[in-house]
Amino acid sequence: MRFIKSISPSSLVQSALLALFCVVLLASCSTTPSSKNSSTQTRSEPSVNAADKGIVDLVNLNSKGVNNSLSDIAGSTDTRNAYLEQAQQRLAEVPAAVLAQYQQAINAMKNQQWQNANSLFDNVIASQPQLSGAYVNKALIAINLQAFDQADVLLEQAIKANSSNPYAHQIKANLARQQGQYAQAEQGYLTALALWPQYPQAQINLAILLELYRGKLLQAKQFYLAYLVNQPDDEQAKRWLAGVEIKIQRAGLTLPDNTNGAG
Repeated sequence: MRFIKSISPSSLVQSALLALFCVVLLASCSTTPSSKNSSTQTRSEPSVNAADKGIVDLVNLNSKGVNNSLSDIAGSTDTRNAYLEQAQQRLAEVPAAVLAQYQQAINAMKNQQWQNANSLFDNVIASQPQLSGAYVNKALIAINLQAFDQADVLLEQAIKANSSNPYAHQIKANLARQQGQYAQAEQGYLTALALWPQYPQAQINLAILLELYRGKLLQAKQFYLAYLVNQPDDEQAKRWLAGVEIKIQRAGLTLPDNTNGAG
């Protein structure tokens, strides 16, 4: 069964300062929805229950939107992530007591103390409503509790607080995909990648979506390749890439001369 990927973030996230605000990786304790045909399928849709990994919102940027083609975004070599780059600056504006309470909430998440974590994040939001990461964390808790509608609302609140939070867009796209809203999911992944062009989870999940649900095999290949540039040891992704290459060959597809028109 093909699941949503959970990838270690960039070295920037691993700094001690930003690590304080890591969203807990919940994939190991999540419940994967069953599939009636899971025993006979070699590939299946990703699960939203493998949670994303990131930091809380400490950035208030204007989203640039998605104006480039799929090919342009897949081929981007831009390594920027302004959301993370400005996190340290934003930290200075958050009271120490709020930071401590946020850390308590993270610890509660690690211990799967969902009610306690939710209450603590509510306190953080009451004090600092502009921190969209608190909403994202609450959404991850809701996902683990199978409360997907609630998670979607929380992610909307996160994006309203900061439209430049790529993690919120990525996780919301996962939910849209699960609900069969494939065009919306595609746009969500593209928005996340416009904010962080080298976002590995958004790259691989968009590749899966394009291959399995959007019929865009050439573009799917490009995003598999883009993902593998930064995750060269992912053998499963290599197999998926080989599979989509076989599909492309059988369909007799080739990239147009002007790849900027693809998508």
